[in-house]
Amino acid sequence: MPMPKSFPGKTDPVANRFGAVIANVMSVGARALGYFLWGVLRIVYRGDLKMIALFGGVIGAIALVIWLIAR
Repeated sequence: MPMPKSFPGKTDPVANRFGAVIANVMSVGARALGYFLWGVLRIVYRGDLKMIALFGGVIGAIALVIWLIAR
């Protein structure tokens, strides 16, 4: 009699790979969100001109890449 898929020790390799991809994407997203919030709060509380320029440059670079891909 074959073991059911939910039995401990029997896992689906495709599901494990998909779960790993989702976990990595969520990890990168959480790190990006953290950096974004850190930068915004630094700008708000300190008025740091270097951070304002950095954010402007990053936003401009992202817009440029999107524009180059979309055209």
